[in-house]
Amino acid sequence: MDATTWQAGAVDDVVIRASRPEDMPAVADLRWRWSVDEGGATPATTIEAYRDAMTTFAAAHPDTHRCVVAERGGRVLGMAWLGLVARPPTPDRPGLRLTADVQTVYVHPDLRGLGVAGRLVTALLDVADQLGVERTSVHSSVEGERLYRRLGFGDARLLMQRPPED
Repeated sequence: MDATTWQAGAVDDVVIRASRPEDMPAVADLRWRWSVDEGGATPATTIEAYRDAMTTFAAAHPDTHRCVVAERGGRVLGMAWLGLVARPPTPDRPGLRLTADVQTVYVHPDLRGLGVAGRLVTALLDVADQLGVERTSVHSSVEGERLYRRLGFGDARLLMQRPPED
């Protein structure tokens, strides 16, 4: 993904763009805020170590995970990830086949309700389309369901999941 910017939307001073390596500490801070500060999760590490882990993850997975961010005034205030999975070739598609999963969509409270989450997801869907992704899925929260339906996501009757055994 290049530095393409997605600009249309309700908030003109918010830029949606491909993440850069130097954004990863801010992306980690957003995930920390979401999980620990808002969600009450007990962290297994320090915020500094988590920032390093997020930076290392992004650097190690450029082919399987794409991140876009929402930036306002030079500050990263939103993020969304696209996880890509290569699939085996089929007789009618002998080349690279991909499916994708929208992951970790979060917008700082200062920007909520302004359409930023929709712009982030739309940017990911643009990336998926550019890559020729066959199917994009999302595991939505209750709060996000309306957004995803508005963006064309629907129920898939035979898409199942199995939790890990204890």
